[in-house]
Amino acid sequence: MAATSPSEAVPATDVVGRIETHGVDFIPEEERHSRPSELWYVFVAGNLAFSVIVFGWLPIVFGLGWWSAVTSILVGNALGAIMAAPLALFGPRTGTNGVVSSGAHFGVRGRLVGTLLQIAFSLLYAAISIWTGGDALVASATRLVGTPDGDVTRALGYAVMALVIVAVAVYGHATLIALQRVLLPILAALIALGVVALGDDFDPGYAGGEYLLGGFWATWALAVVVAAAGPISYAGLLSDYTRYVSRARHSDADIFLAAAGSIFVGLVLASLFGAFTATTLADLETDYVPALIAEVPGWYVLAILLVGVLGGISQGVINLYDTGLSTDSLIPRLTRAQATVLASLAAIALVYAGTVVFDAVDSITAATLLLNACAVPWVTVMVLGLVVRRGRYDPQALQVFNEGRSGGAYWFTAGFNLRAVAAWAIGSAVGLLCVQSELYTGRWADVARGIDVTIPASGLTAAAVYLVLLALVPERLPAPAPAR
Repeated sequence: MAATSPSEAVPATDVVGRIETHGVDFIPEEERHSRPSELWYVFVAGNLAFSVIVFGWLPIVFGLGWWSAVTSILVGNALGAIMAAPLALFGPRTGTNGVVSSGAHFGVRGRLVGTLLQIAFSLLYAAISIWTGGDALVASATRLVGTPDGDVTRALGYAVMALVIVAVAVYGHATLIALQRVLLPILAALIALGVVALGDDFDPGYAGGEYLLGGFWATWALAVVVAAAGPISYAGLLSDYTRYVSRARHSDADIFLAAAGSIFVGLVLASLFGAFTATTLADLETDYVPALIAEVPGWYVLAILLVGVLGGISQGVINLYDTGLSTDSLIPRLTRAQATVLASLAAIALVYAGTVVFDAVDSITAATLLLNACAVPWVTVMVLGLVVRRGRYDPQALQVFNEGRSGGAYWFTAGFNLRAVAAWAIGSAVGLLCVQSELYTGRWADVARGIDVTIPASGLTAAAVYLVLLALVPERLPAPAPAR
C-alpha cells in the first residue's frame, strides 16, 4: 500500500482507536481526510443487519407474495435514496452535520426541527438493532446450548448489545469506519450462506397471504412507504460522514453517487434477504429472528448469531453515533461522547417499549410511517433550499446556537426562518392525515382508496408552501462566505 502523504495524514482529532474530539463544531479543511468511497463501507456493511433485514420481512407479514415484496423494496428504496442523497452535499459545504446545516434554511434555532426528527429516527433504528441483535444472541444460545429464553435472558442480551454499540459509537468517526471495513466482507459472506441454507425451502412463486389493508395495491403501497423510510432516515445523518470530505478534492457528483448508491445497495440487499427468508418461515406471527432460528439448519445457527451480533453492532453504531451528534447539537454543553451515552439510555428504553409494551411489528410500522410523514417535508425544504441558495453557505454563521450566540446570516426571525418552518409544519400535518397503520390512522387515509400517499402528499405540500412563501416574502441574506 502506498504511503499516506503528509497532506492526507489522518489528524489527531479523528484517529482509529482514539475518541474523536470533534462534535458538531466546524471541521477545518486540513482535517478533512475522508473520501466519498467510505460511504460504501458505512451504508452497505451497516445495513447487513437484522434491524434492516426485518424490513424485508414486513412486506411478507403484510400479505404480499415474493415478487410483490421485491418490487415494493426496490421502488421504496429507490425513491428514498434519490430523496436523501442530496443531503450528503451539505457536509463538505458546511463542515458540520446535517441537522446543524439545516439552520441555513430553518434558522439557527429552527434547525431544532431537524434535530428532533433525526434523534427520533436514529433512536428508533438503534433500538431495533439492540432488539434484533439481542434476540439473535438469546435465541441462538437457546438452540445451541439450551440456555433459557425468557425476559431476564433477553434483557441481558439487549444489555450486551447496547454496551458494545455505545462503546464503538463513543470512539467516533474513524473507528466506526475502520470497523465497517472489517465487517463488510464477513457479513456479506454470512448472508450468502443464508441463501444456501434456506435455498431448498424457497419458492419464488410464493403468493403471500391475507392483505393487511384488505387489498393488494393498498398493502403494496404501504410496503413501499415502509421501505422508503430506510433511506429517508439517513438523510439527516449523511453529513456525519461527508463533513470530513473536502470539496477541493472530491466533486459533488462523486459524493451524491456514493451516497445514493451505497444506501440503495445496502438496504436492498438486506431487505431482499429478509423477504427471502420470510417466505420460508412456517410461523409469521412469531418475532422474526426467533422464528428464523427455529427454522434454519443447525449448521447455520452460529452464522445467525454472528449476523445478529456483528450486524447489530454495525447498524447500531451508525445510528447511535448520529444520535450522539444530534444530542450534542441540542445540548451544546455536553461533549459528543457524553451525548452518545445519554442517547444509548433512551434507545434501551425504546427497546423495552417496542417489544414488551407494544407489538413489535405494529410498533415498527407505525413509527416509520409517522416519522416519514414529518421527515419528507423537512428533506424537501432542505433540497429546495440547496438549489435556491446554489449550494453556498456560511459555515461560521451556522455555529451561532452551538456557541451560545445570536444574530448572523441565518438568524431570520428570532432564530427561525418562518417560511421553512411553516412549509415543514403544513407538509407534516398533511402527511399525518394520510397515514394508515394498525396503531394510528389519519382522517385522509382513504383519500386514495386506502393507498398510502404520505410521501407525495407531504412532500409536494411542503414544496408548494415553501416556494410560494419564498416568492411572496423573499429571503434577504447577506452574501454567503465562499465555500471552503
